Amino acid sequence: MSFRLNFAQPILTLIYNPTCSKSNKVLSILHEALEKRPGVFKLDLLDYQKQPPTKDQLTNIINYLNLENDLNQILRNENVAAEGTTKVKGPSSIQELANLVKEQPIRLQRPILVDWNNGRAIIARPPEKAGGFLKDLGYLND
Repeated sequence: MSFRLNFAQPILTLIYNPTCSKSNKVLSILHEALEKRPGVFKLDLLDYQKQPPTKDQLTNIINYLNLENDLNQILRNENVAAEGTTKVKGPSSIQELANLVKEQPIRLQRPILVDWNNGRAIIARPPEKAGGFLKDLGYLND
C-alpha cells in the first residue's frame, strides 16, 4: 500500500509590467529557479496594468512588506504634479491605495514578488534581490 502526503505547492506571484526590463529580469530569475528545481513553487503572473491587485491583496502585501506606516513606499516616485513643484498627497489608507492603483496602475512599484504561503514579499529592485529572496525561502539552492 502506498500513499501520498497532501502537499500544497507554494504559490509565488510576480506583480509586474511585461514591458519593464527589471520585471523581465525577475521573471527570468524565477524561470531559472524552476528549471533547477521543477515544481518547487507555482508561478503566478499578474500584469498589474491589466488587472491591478485587489484591496485584499494589497493589504497582505503591505503587511508582508511592513509598510503599514508609509503606504507611499509601494508607489513609484511619480507623485509630483505636472508643474514639478506641488507634491500629490499620498494614500492614507489601504482603500485609498487600492483606488489609486486601480485608477493609475503605473504608480505601483514593480516588480513585486509575493510568497503567499510564507507571508513574505519584496519589491525586487534591483532584480537580483529576487534570487536572494528565493534562497531565503528555500526555493533555490546555492
